Amino acid sequence: MEGVSYTFSITYTCDGEEPREQTTGASSNTADLCDLSPGVEYSFSVCTVLHTDGRSSACSTRACTRFSPPGKLNISCVDETSASLSWDRPTDMEGVPHTFRVNWWGSRGQRESITTDENPTVLSHLRPGTEYSISVCTVLQSSGLESDPVCTTVCTEPSAPERLRVEEVRSRSVRLRWDPPTKMEGVSYTFSITYTCDGEEPREQTTGASSNTADLCDLSPGVEYSFSVCTELHTGGRSSACSTRARTHMGKRQWE
Repeated sequence: MEGVSYTFSITYTCDGEEPREQTTGASSNTADLCDLSPGVEYSFSVCTVLHTDGRSSACSTRACTRFSPPGKLNISCVDETSASLSWDRPTDMEGVPHTFRVNWWGSRGQRESITTDENPTVLSHLRPGTEYSISVCTVLQSSGLESDPVCTTVCTEPSAPERLRVEEVRSRSVRLRWDPPTKMEGVSYTFSITYTCDGEEPREQTTGASSNTADLCDLSPGVEYSFSVCTELHTGGRSSACSTRARTHMGKRQWE
């Protein structure tokens, strides 16, 4: 085509729309098309156009535009076995039928996936004291294509100890005993014991997961104490507390 004056005509369309056309000069072999819709398959064709209006046959291809992922993920209402997940709606998806795929997998091997239109949605049947990775992507209903995922993490609350009771009450000490938390196999944790009485600052003591007793030996005689025990993860997460109360024995009087 040396010495011939011509341009390129780019035509593009998708189902349900009229074809659109754009022209570029002979010195360029690229074209940016910027008025497309996200997540839609387009057909594109390019032909050579003479200034006398003669046209070549067209060179064609097809492509599906990328589409927006969900916005920021938000986690709320986390407890031992569930968490509420919400996300900001993807941009530029008005009029494009889509849904969302939510995937989550735990540090102890659990993997789940759902497709949902519910936002927020509740992730249930989680394991206590477990960190989960979560991803959400936009899914086109027409083709099943997925956007890039948006990711976050969450750690469920650990299970609480149960049936806290007081044993071996003395004037200056007590022994606490509790039942270990359930469904915490494979989770690294300790127990945090807090105790206090009127007029004193709370005191805290820690014991390992292998023990379900604690001896508190710095008490005052004849005083009512409140005791609580909770499960504490090494990441800092704590369960709800299991509590009880007891009064220490009066000490023996010293007669002069």
